[in-house]
Amino acid sequence: MNNNELRHRAAPGAGRWLVFLSAVALLAVPAAIAQVWTEDGDAGDLLGTAQVTLGTGGLTTIAGVLAGYEDVDLYCIQLTATPPAGLPLVALQCAQDSDPSPWLFDAVGMGVRANVLCAGGMKTLTAPNVSLAPGLYYVAVSHTGRNPSSAGGDIWQFPVLGPQSPNGPGAGSGLLSWPGSPAVVPPVSYQMTLGWMTFCDGATPAERSSWSTLKSMYGN
Repeated sequence: MNNNELRHRAAPGAGRWLVFLSAVALLAVPAAIAQVWTEDGDAGDLLGTAQVTLGTGGLTTIAGVLAGYEDVDLYCIQLTATPPAGLPLVALQCAQDSDPSPWLFDAVGMGVRANVLCAGGMKTLTAPNVSLAPGLYYVAVSHTGRNPSSAGGDIWQFPVLGPQSPNGPGAGSGLLSWPGSPAVVPPVSYQMTLGWMTFCDGATPAERSSWSTLKSMYGN
């Protein structure tokens, strides 16, 4: 048997083993690291119905839609480290003050930062002078005119525009409702850029083929 005949006979089996080994290699490939979260269905407006972002690595963007007049979207995220005071944490794209506004709450719904002023195409939430501990937080988007309230009343008041810590009569209690009337007609799409944030929970990897399954597919 000459070399050409050997190559010809070996080729089919070799091809099957190459496919088999390639499939085995895929078992070791980690899931792609996601950076963007797009609203899945309709995010809720309170802690019990907030949308849990799932993924690994840094979370850099959240995009969604405020579909109705009463729609408020609240997302669970995590702060990875204590950011220096004044550093941007959330930047929501805007064209005017009447566009949707961003809000940041801690793990129990206490207000952290808010901003209803559109400046430079963004409504930005900066880190407060008080250090923020790493951990669970919630970021919300609402129509301007619908502001968060607690059992004590409005969590924020806006005598001065720009990024603010809670200063309303309800500042001492957690998020309870979103009263008020929106300044614009929905639906309204939005996109937030995040800093120092990661996903609320790790993603569950898709089930991969087992070794025995691969062997049955491609032979022993």
